[in-house]
Amino acid sequence: MFSEVSVVFMVLAAIVAAVLVLDRVMTKAAPPAEKTWLTDYQYAHRGLHNERYPENSLPAFANAVKHGFAIELDVHRTRDGVIVVFHDSNLKRMTGADGKIRDYTFAELRKLRLGGTQYKIPTLRETLLLIKGQVPLLIEIKRKGFAGDLERELYDMMEAYGGKYAIQSFSPFSVRWFKKNAPNVYRGQLSCNFSLCKDNFPAGMDCVVRFILSKLLLVVQRLGVNFICRPNFISYECQKVDSRLIRRLRRSGAPIFAWTVRTREEYERARQYTDSIIFENFTPKKRPVLWEQNKAS
Repeated sequence: MFSEVSVVFMVLAAIVAAVLVLDRVMTKAAPPAEKTWLTDYQYAHRGLHNERYPENSLPAFANAVKHGFAIELDVHRTRDGVIVVFHDSNLKRMTGADGKIRDYTFAELRKLRLGGTQYKIPTLRETLLLIKGQVPLLIEIKRKGFAGDLERELYDMMEAYGGKYAIQSFSPFSVRWFKKNAPNVYRGQLSCNFSLCKDNFPAGMDCVVRFILSKLLLVVQRLGVNFICRPNFISYECQKVDSRLIRRLRRSGAPIFAWTVRTREEYERARQYTDSIIFENFTPKKRPVLWEQNKAS
């Protein structure tokens, strides 16, 4: 019998071989999104939050609107199907409560407070009523399984909203859902060096298997990004935006977003290799910034 590691190695080798053969075909992205608005803005990560205004809260979103920044936010569904704005799948860090959002009803979540403040977890509908199309939204779909009801409900809600928006996700299933069912919506593929993104793997997984799977997922991501999902833009971790793959994708016409930019040093570096940023912990000077053309390659 083959060991778990041996099987993963064989699968990885097969996929790498496929990538080498199909590389020239697969490096093409979908037609670039309109840069007239998608890349004209810088995106406040979970709103323009600070000590007073917790992340993904209504006042953090209002603060971003006040300063003219587009907003990146995250969506989950509660146990009873309400779409709420919250980053983590687990409630502990931001509310002190145990458990996952999907295990709580909306009424139960409403009793919790964000970051020791008086602010509550907002619904997406409440967020849209606040923003009213004043700035674009970049909505990250939090999903680890197959796409379906969440994507459909999100799309219906956003089409009724009428303001500018785009979606992004680590899940290729969510991105593909929009490609297939709502091709008019700008869609982005979130990606990173998966060996550094430990949250994408089950706790307790053998470190060797996790390392191999990280490489496997990166290669699959390359195939998925360019063939299955056909995103309009790529969101990549800011520390690695100078990688050969990302530079090549950008040259092919795919706008590149850097996440999450937290310092002015990272900001200046990201400007060389990307078309826009998702930022927090500092405030870029201009509002909104028309991203300067650069010749990084």
